[in-house]
Amino acid sequence: TALAAGAAGGNADAPPSADPAAVEFLVASSAKDFKASGANRPTAIRGARIGFFAESGKGVYLLCGSFKSGAGSQAKWIHFATIKTSDYEQWLGGTAKAYCEQPTIKWYSVDHSAVLEQRLKD
Repeated sequence: TALAAGAAGGNADAPPSADPAAVEFLVASSAKDFKASGANRPTAIRGARIGFFAESGKGVYLLCGSFKSGAGSQAKWIHFATIKTSDYEQWLGGTAKAYCEQPTIKWYSVDHSAVLEQRLKD
């Protein structure tokens, strides 16, 4: 997957495990953004992983994965990236894919797809 490709680079300053508060914030923010999208709400999530990279001397967490939108033959998988900034930014499509393929990102192994899907139903 695209996420596995980014794992090879890693980040020497990355914590050994993701900060639980950052994980919760990213999952909640991503769900909030998806819920606000109305008719384009995801019907499934896959490969939702937390990553960490350094930008301008500080650590940044992000959540990357893909969501399924549409039904039947119209269904398609779209990349997303939710980035923790002073608040958060959510990117979709090619921009998200490019962001998530940066070789300097350290990926954590836990898949948050099921948790994010549950938040979309709440």
